[in-house]
Amino acid sequence: MWILFALIMMVVALKAFSFSFTLALIPFAAGCWCFSKSSRDDLDTFMAFSFFAALIGFTLNALICVW
Repeated sequence: MWILFALIMMVVALKAFSFSFTLALIPFAAGCWCFSKSSRDDLDTFMAFSFFAALIGFTLNALICVW
C-alpha cells in the first residue's frame, strides 16, 4: 500500500517541519516518491480499507453513546 506509506511519510514530514525544515525534506521526498509509485488499484484499496475502518469506528462510537 504505497498510498498508506506516503501518507505516513507526509505526517512525519509535517511533524519534522516543526523542528527543522531540512529534516522535513527527507520524509517529504519519500512521501512524494511513494505517491508516484502508487496506482489506481492502490487508491481503491486504500479507500475501501478507510471506509470500513471509519464504519467500524462510527459503529463503536454509536454503541458506546447508547450504552
